[in-house]
Amino acid sequence: MKPIEASELKAFILALYQLDSPLPDTLQAQLNTINLPGDINKLYDIAKSYLPLATSYKNVWQSLNAISKERSKGPLPAKINQAAEQQTTEINNILVAIDIQLDDQSLSEIAQPIFKASDSVAVAKDKWAIIIRSLQMP
Repeated sequence: MKPIEASELKAFILALYQLDSPLPDTLQAQLNTINLPGDINKLYDIAKSYLPLATSYKNVWQSLNAISKERSKGPLPAKINQAAEQQTTEINNILVAIDIQLDDQSLSEIAQPIFKASDSVAVAKDKWAIIIRSLQMP
């Protein structure tokens, strides 16, 4: 799996995790047909076809992108960006921990049951909860 594909897969699964309700039946049916790693490129199309998922996917993707960029070590900006200060760091913290802990094989093993489930949102929430708990344990 290429790094960009791994990022797309992480972004999609975390976007599912953030949803509050199950996917529409037609979208769930499309997701059930996904086979990894060959169909990773279809995830973006699925995400953008459902507004709540598209919004969540975009936010997670931006967080992934921000983590991968080198941070400036210069002085503080003259004006503090209040919108940036209000953003939650929960997803950033999860992504950093997951990048360290999960290899491509583990990511695929996590994604398969999520994609094949009848309620992918619920399974994604369960899987990520287990991962987050394991990351918090010493």
